[in-house]
Amino acid sequence: MTYKLLIVDDETNIRMTLKQCFSSEEYQLDIAVNGEEALTKLKTNEYDLALLDIRMPGLTGMEVLEKVREDGIDVDVIMMTAYGSVEKAVEAMKLGAVDFIGKPFTPAQIREIVENVLARGDLIEDELEGYTDTLQFAKRKIVAKEYMSGEDYLKKAVAMGVDKPEPHNLLGVIAEYKGDIERAQKHYRAALALDPTYTPARANLERSASYSYSKANIDLGDSKVEKEK
Repeated sequence: MTYKLLIVDDETNIRMTLKQCFSSEEYQLDIAVNGEEALTKLKTNEYDLALLDIRMPGLTGMEVLEKVREDGIDVDVIMMTAYGSVEKAVEAMKLGAVDFIGKPFTPAQIREIVENVLARGDLIEDELEGYTDTLQFAKRKIVAKEYMSGEDYLKKAVAMGVDKPEPHNLLGVIAEYKGDIERAQKHYRAALALDPTYTPARANLERSASYSYSKANIDLGDSKVEKEK
């Protein structure tokens, strides 16, 4: 099977790196150098996955994602960011973006997250095997805006991956989305108890515990890139 990917980034070196990462016959690649071009291509072509830079001149990645969802375009999206956190991430989650990767990333890291997202659509609820399947199925539920079900599967992932911080962090984000800041902070602390270097949970806890609370810069995190660059 051949997957059609759209790469969206205003940086030439990132576009070249991604082209090299997905140069096999398994992938058909298309390129956009800014948000406006990306939106045009997403409206006129069908893609299995878009790799979307969150910060670009002109139309930003978040604005592209919002317009894509407003138009009912069904495409999986991985947001790319060099900033270690994602602005308005609650809104991003509501638009179906729960997969993020921080720059710089290695070819192995980006290939792994792409493979996980593409495989997510083939998961069958009654045939889930282990932590990774359960976490990916939880993300699929969140993308479908089935937050209660997504939360249930994240809890199952917690039980299966007792040393993994990512499901705790995502449970915290969902709690923030529901307005339960105290519960969100408990999940962020649980993630940090498992891995004190897990940057997304640390950033979320510090932000949510600040005097002037704001949902801006919530970090959904990514299991492949966890340390600040």
